[in-house]
Amino acid sequence: MYPIERFLRKLKSYVRNRSRPKGSIAESYIAEECLTFCSLYFAEHVETRHNQFGRNELDENVLNEGINIFKTNGWALGKREAKIFNDETIIKAHRYVLFNCEEIEPYVR
Repeated sequence: MYPIERFLRKLKSYVRNRSRPKGSIAESYIAEECLTFCSLYFAEHVETRHNQFGRNELDENVLNEGINIFKTNGWALGKREAKIFNDETIIKAHRYVLFNCEEIEPYVR
């Protein structure tokens, strides 16, 4: 869908009074602009759509938990799947954590 078509669809959804569509579109558009301004004005104190995290973004509090090697930039998408690793893969993963994680470095010394 082209951007202009998306915008026109949004304007079309504003119609409440079918006998006067232009007036109801204008009224709804002004109301949305006012709400947008208010939400940007109160952005520090109130959660709005402008200061929410995206559905695949993580909160900073969540990022500070746990070992830094396991931190990700977003949420996993799709179905979870259990994997069973053989002994060699587990040993490689264990060594990777030992050699690449700053939190474990004091214990390695």
